[in-house]
Amino acid sequence: MLKRGIAAAGAVAVATGIALAGVAAPAQATGKNGVLENGEFGLYYHPDRAGYVFDLFVSDDDFSNDNFPNTSVHANDNTASYDNRDSYYWWVYTNAGWGGSVGCLDPGYTGNASATFRNKISSARFFSYSC
Repeated sequence: MLKRGIAAAGAVAVATGIALAGVAAPAQATGKNGVLENGEFGLYYHPDRAGYVFDLFVSDDDFSNDNFPNTSVHANDNTASYDNRDSYYWWVYTNAGWGGSVGCLDPGYTGNASATFRNKISSARFFSYSC
């Protein structure tokens, strides 16, 4: 989260300069709103990036208190595919608290979850390096 905070602070400084010049700055991604934006990692309810999307902008150590946005469908242990639109690597875990089996998803990766991870992901976080 610290990296995101530093990046956001820099973006605000740049946006302020751009706004003063009369040019609109691009909007920042908003996690957990059900819309996968650039700079986010998306976990989808169905294979092939179909159905609801649980979109993350920052790490989340416990999906048990999360639903797919605008639904009553729990995100915990309920995802079948991914789309990493972030410049960071996203690590997914089968247990809350970043425990259990771990898988790494490179920036730009899209695909279906393997049998190890399908409907078993409970937490995710981003890093600047792969595992």
